Amino acid sequence: DIMGRLRAESVRGNVVLKDVRGLVSASSFSGNVKMEISKGRDRNNMRFSSVSGNIDISAPSDLDALIEMSSESGMLKTDFPLEIIASRYGPGRSARGRLGEGKQILRIRSVTGRVSLSQR
Repeated sequence: DIMGRLRAESVRGNVVLKDVRGLVSASSFSGNVKMEISKGRDRNNMRFSSVSGNIDISAPSDLDALIEMSSESGMLKTDFPLEIIASRYGPGRSARGRLGEGKQILRIRSVTGRVSLSQR
């Protein structure tokens, strides 16, 4: 388990972390971001971003969070009960919603890559 305050960044490589919880920020300019969120009742916020890579986040099925996810020109995929909305003007997609009580904030954003938030 990785707990506490964590910031992971990469310019041309992938960022891969497993069993994370706490205040987490992970980003890559031209690589993929892959995260596995631990089961827990944290109230910490998490932010994942990539300019030209994919973002794949897996989380417990009882995730308790406010979710904001978007991609400017890539696909959005989730098996959580969130509605994916296509941009009215332009190619972007986004999804927002509250899971559980919304105790933490989870932001996931990619400019040109796919964004996936899946249950495990």
